[in-house]
Amino acid sequence: MAAPLSVSHKGSLQNLQSPLALIMALNTDRRQISFPQLKYPPLRDDELKSTIKWIKGKQILDGAEGLWRIHDGLYDLTEFIPSHPGGAQWIQFTKGTDITEQFETHHLKGIAESLLPKYFVRKTTAPRNQPFTFHEDGFYKTLKVKIIEKLQEIPPDLRKKSDYVSDSLLIAFLIVTPLCSWAWTQNAIIGAALTILDAYILTSLTICAHNYFHRADNWRMYLFNISGLSYADWRISHSMSHHIYTNTVYDVEISMAEPFLQYLPRRDKSIWAQMAAFYWPIIHSFSIIGMAVSMYLSALQNPKESTLEWSNLLVLFGPVWMYFLGGLSLAWTLALWFVVTLLTSLQFVMFGLTAGHHSHLNFFEGDTPRSESIDWGIHQLDTIVERIDTPHDHFKSLTRFGDHALHHLFPTLDHAELKYLYPILIQHCEKFESKLRVTNFYSSLISHCKQLIRKKPNDFRGSYLRLSRDISLRKLGF
Repeated sequence: MAAPLSVSHKGSLQNLQSPLALIMALNTDRRQISFPQLKYPPLRDDELKSTIKWIKGKQILDGAEGLWRIHDGLYDLTEFIPSHPGGAQWIQFTKGTDITEQFETHHLKGIAESLLPKYFVRKTTAPRNQPFTFHEDGFYKTLKVKIIEKLQEIPPDLRKKSDYVSDSLLIAFLIVTPLCSWAWTQNAIIGAALTILDAYILTSLTICAHNYFHRADNWRMYLFNISGLSYADWRISHSMSHHIYTNTVYDVEISMAEPFLQYLPRRDKSIWAQMAAFYWPIIHSFSIIGMAVSMYLSALQNPKESTLEWSNLLVLFGPVWMYFLGGLSLAWTLALWFVVTLLTSLQFVMFGLTAGHHSHLNFFEGDTPRSESIDWGIHQLDTIVERIDTPHDHFKSLTRFGDHALHHLFPTLDHAELKYLYPILIQHCEKFESKLRVTNFYSSLISHCKQLIRKKPNDFRGSYLRLSRDISLRKLGF
């Protein structure tokens, strides 16, 4: 197992001599609310939250014994790390954890399943600390088979559409960034307008780049770092946590927003927490800076286990490019870049939190689930009310976290491929008596505010889902 850690009385991490000492130092008897048969993840509520602590907490309860767990088997993937087609990070980051959900959802061609027996070590007797199932005749596995068949029929070069959008946004950013700086030396109104435009382009570029870090290593994923975020850190917090354990206690994107934004329905939620329904724009505006500060503090605390790498220096590219070509002094350049970052952060988080998961009609930890164990795909639909303003607008989908349900179900696919899969998903939902629920941007924004206020748990066991809006193929343009 990776180097064990413990929590001191102030919440800081210190090295211990054994995993047993760490387990004894933490309260591992605490249970989840929605799934009381499962243990609450250690370190989740630690004062300084980080992706590395999230992994450490999983290592304690996942029963992987320092290896990689998939269902009830233990595998030693050490030798496979340098040859993994998706890149080394996916396996390096997850050592000592249960990767069942990641394995099932990130491999569509069957190659990984054929290679897996080579690395089998032994069976484990420890139960999984997750409620999700992947039965062969269940919702997700049968949908996956249909999707794989459909992918053989769609045009093979669709991903070039996304590449074109990504590259065009990069070029636009290179032009507008120094231009908005120069404009401030000429006319304040034009300068302000171009500053807003620059922030919108950077927001679009960052969200677009998010489409690429879900896949195998590629150069476009590094564009994510220009905004000040880290694609490597987000591969953990977003791809491995939020995408897999959406709206549960293992969703680190939910926990990192606390205590400023409390999305979980708790009966003891304070009035100040509920007031976030009104002051959220302030929190959103400083989110990128806050995430960056948290990442760097975590790196200082545990430098040997940090996700920082050379690509994090890309955060300097924007202000340096602006300074040398823009014409403003260094002080004013830094001030202008600070404003661009605030505007980018506001738009980035606002688009992200209205994409589908933060509706007051969705399942969150604290709600009553359909059952103690649930098909992973059905859980994803229970946590999404998808925002659909302009169906099949590829630019909006790619730059505003669009086509969100299918993106969560099949994260390695390109957004340009997703529109061809809707008929299959809708028909499959009907077969399993589930729903793809939809809304528009403004309703989603209001629903996001209601979730910040919500204290009463939803009950997903009975007729609750029938109250939500249906989606039809006609609405999607088919």
